[in-house]
Amino acid sequence: MTRMKSDIAMLCAALLIVGCASGVGRPDAQIARADASIKQAEQDGARQYSGTEFDAARDKVAEARRLADKGKNAPAGALADQAQADADLAGARARRQTAVKAAAEVQAGTDTLRQEVNRQQVTQ
Repeated sequence: MTRMKSDIAMLCAALLIVGCASGVGRPDAQIARADASIKQAEQDGARQYSGTEFDAARDKVAEARRLADKGKNAPAGALADQAQADADLAGARARRQTAVKAAAEVQAGTDTLRQEVNRQQVTQ
């Protein structure tokens, strides 16, 4: 019986050690990925075309850093992942808007050329 109690105590101690060792680590990599996505979104024009998502991403990564500094690594990691998703969305919307604007400019140029060709044909 004493041996059984000793074995149970050792098993509990081992589980406690494993549980502490397998805790969620500081989410530095997740925060770095969110930062990279924010920088890319900014280069894509997210401030101009998708300010709401861009601002949300910046706010969330800042909060993720604060949480990580307090040792709240799991919520910090989740928030960093959300920040990355917001930044990716902001960047995608900005790239889409830039493409729409470029297409409109090409269409306007094509229309101008077409009008000029028509005008020249009428005067000939």
